Amino acid sequence: MIRCIFLVLILAGILTGGCGEQPAPVQNAGEKTVILYSELDNKFTENLVDAFNKENKAKLQLKAIYELKPGGELPDVVLAEQRTLAGLKRQGRLKPVAFADGDRLPQKFRDADLSWYGVFYDPIVFLVNQQYARTVGQANICSWQDLAGKEQLRIALENLSDSNSTQNFLAGLADRFGEDESLEYLGNINRFIGQYSKFPFTPVRMAAVGDADVAITRQSYVFKYLENKFPAYVVYPKEGTPVNLFCVGLFKNTADDLQGLKVMEWLLTSEQVQAIAQENATGYLFLFPRGFNEAAADADKIWLNSSYLEPVKQDGLTNKWLSKVRFSK
Repeated sequence: MIRCIFLVLILAGILTGGCGEQPAPVQNAGEKTVILYSELDNKFTENLVDAFNKENKAKLQLKAIYELKPGGELPDVVLAEQRTLAGLKRQGRLKPVAFADGDRLPQKFRDADLSWYGVFYDPIVFLVNQQYARTVGQANICSWQDLAGKEQLRIALENLSDSNSTQNFLAGLADRFGEDESLEYLGNINRFIGQYSKFPFTPVRMAAVGDADVAITRQSYVFKYLENKFPAYVVYPKEGTPVNLFCVGLFKNTADDLQGLKVMEWLLTSEQVQAIAQENATGYLFLFPRGFNEAAADADKIWLNSSYLEPVKQDGLTNKWLSKVRFSK
């Protein structure tokens, strides 16, 4: 009799498993979910999500989405480039939040109204062809002025009006030196640029194969290629450089401020975040490069787009570059 009952239970299990959809996972009692809207690489983001969830052991679970759809899931936390958070703030979609870890950031890297906090950044770098460096000497390619002072030089650069990233480069220079001086500088090196590239990886390829002596590009574009035999190397301009700053903020509609804040604090302070960025070969640099309890990066050498975050201001600067530099007679 016992054997018959056992067989019936097995058959019932097989029939249940083979018909219809599997039941949805049941959320553990007391478990809470925070939804993160990310504009970063999906793989990098999912690795961050997995690390956070393992650390919290189902007490608080993180889920990532990559689009803000009308009628879709409402996110609690945003991790994106500074311009995105500035736009969300203008739309009234972010909630100001103050916390001790955020206060440790230099003021330059956090919103004055506490709507966002910087986590890491992607710097503009020089990718220098090895053969060219042997010709002129590595010590002579260290700064922005070194580029402008060369008599013969081939520079590869993406079209500065094409994307948020290139416009941030343009704006970062203007914020640092002023519009007139930055446009004059870009005009000086314009004669070295045979053609502005349509795609971000074109300057990298040109510097690697010797079609350009120096590419002005983002570290995130080249980092994964930097191996011993790669025919070009990266230079961080010694004066400093424009960057894309990636920030974290809290959506106004979040159902639980404290749980969203836990995610923000983890992104800011956890050593795992920096380790995962390195494992994913993102090329991102962190505002606390030696750990959150150590000194922050040199703010003077990190040039942000702070004055041109509104589209109308950015468009005005871009149009000046187009008329005074790109298509100047």
